[in-house]
Amino acid sequence: MSAAPRAALALALGLVASAAAAQDGFVIDYDAVFARHAAEVERPAPGVEYLELPGPVILERRGKRIRVADQSAWGPAGCALRRLVTAAAAVQSCPAQFTAEQRDRVAGQLLRGVDFFAETTVPRLTPEARRTAMHTALSAERARLALDCADRDTAPLAFAAHIAEDSSLRRFDRIFETPRLPVTDPCR
Repeated sequence: MSAAPRAALALALGLVASAAAAQDGFVIDYDAVFARHAAEVERPAPGVEYLELPGPVILERRGKRIRVADQSAWGPAGCALRRLVTAAAAVQSCPAQFTAEQRDRVAGQLLRGVDFFAETTVPRLTPEARRTAMHTALSAERARLALDCADRDTAPLAFAAHIAEDSSLRRFDRIFETPRLPVTDPCR
């Protein structure tokens, strides 16, 4: 392989690696969470660590495997953020399918979810990191959805319209009301 194709390949691989790293921008460093709360960690059995955080959010670590449960009444905030990314990606893909008010409401909720995640994750996300994570997540979700805007009845378009309704806005108000670790998985 000559130098020019090799350089192009290296650049492409670098961009893929950068995109993959940025796509993982909405993550929680659970090792850092356990380290930060080391004095509160319970060890009910050898190799098992248990931590209960405000929210309540329960973490259990067994070796490298971590189980997390958001036991708040309204559900995991990181999961809500994923849903908002889907709704915003649908709006971005087919803006003509939505009113200006619907587009603004979905965008506002997405920004609120991104800010909540950025402020409550470990480690916190800088303003630059949160913007990068949001833009990368939206781009990846638009590509995943690959919407045909002529089909008004697709689930993502209907979901985005639903997110813009008053009842959904109130639900997200409740989800993002209580600061807590923004659990992304499992969604409920």
